[in-house]
Amino acid sequence: MRPNYPYNCWYVAAVSDEVGQGLLARRLLDIPVLLYRRGSGAVVAMEDRCIHRAYPLSAGRRDGDRVICGYHGFGYDPDGCLVDVPSQENVPPGARVRSYPVHEQAPFVWIWLGDPGAAALRPPPRVPWYADGSGWAGTTEALRIDANYLLLHEHYLDLTDVFVMHPEVVPPDIEVLPQLDEVEVSERSVSYTRTTPPSRLAAWEAEITGLPVDTTGTRREEGTFVSPGLHVQHYVIDPDAGKTHELLRIQGFTPESPEATHVFLQMARNFATDDERVAEFLRTMFHEWAMRDSVVLETIQDRLSQRGEPRRDINVKADRAAVRARRIAMEMVDEESGRFVLSWTP
Repeated sequence: MRPNYPYNCWYVAAVSDEVGQGLLARRLLDIPVLLYRRGSGAVVAMEDRCIHRAYPLSAGRRDGDRVICGYHGFGYDPDGCLVDVPSQENVPPGARVRSYPVHEQAPFVWIWLGDPGAAALRPPPRVPWYADGSGWAGTTEALRIDANYLLLHEHYLDLTDVFVMHPEVVPPDIEVLPQLDEVEVSERSVSYTRTTPPSRLAAWEAEITGLPVDTTGTRREEGTFVSPGLHVQHYVIDPDAGKTHELLRIQGFTPESPEATHVFLQMARNFATDDERVAEFLRTMFHEWAMRDSVVLETIQDRLSQRGEPRRDINVKADRAAVRARRIAMEMVDEESGRFVLSWTP
């Protein structure tokens, strides 16, 4: 059965700090991939499989920029070409493992696992608020969740669960989230905005901003399905008096397989940029948030996998963005499968 993720899409393969001189093995879109850095610092990505006997190249060793298989010693250049067979003088012509286009845009390393010729036509997505990083500081984390990537997109495109799952983050004067201001749909992305009525700060908001807890202000929340591989949340605390405080939760969702997802998380802020205490507070808070979310999502995935039946969920108004995001992802899958229907309605 065809997976529900498109291949012709840039996905995050790793956080920049994960890729070094060692050999990093990672399964992405159910494909075994080997990642490492050349001596120049450029990232290499190739199929993690020797063409001789399918032994993982990640279990081998480096010889300069080459990778040496740990089974029979076959040597590969960074472009995947086989260049050395120790047991004979000649190398079989054209022998190689597949290499993949990569693009490092710190803190993420992006990879293209689809049609190689299409990669140059579609550059990796950029986050407009954080394009150059100036005036922002952040932390990163890599997680793995046993749930399909679309469950994660749907979850973070509807934050009405916070009253049940994360009540401690809700400002004290808000009993229900207002309806979405608007949902914008383009050919390949979905975004929504929501503005809350004025309210006092939640304890965590006062902690990170240094403002008194009785400070009142509005919140503007923006969620964007940038692509099947990227989700961005933009949260703005706007006090009645004083400057705004902005948070970005940038999440790369990369399927490991149809039932598991790598999550590459960056938490960025445009305030207290030199305050390690604030950085640690946010790192801990959002890690605990993600762990709580993962329990629910993995439970749903387990139930869906056990039953082996198509999803039969009902949708409500708060699901508008999530429904459209799923539709876009599935249209991309259908397009790759040759079943794309030209008529598209939001």
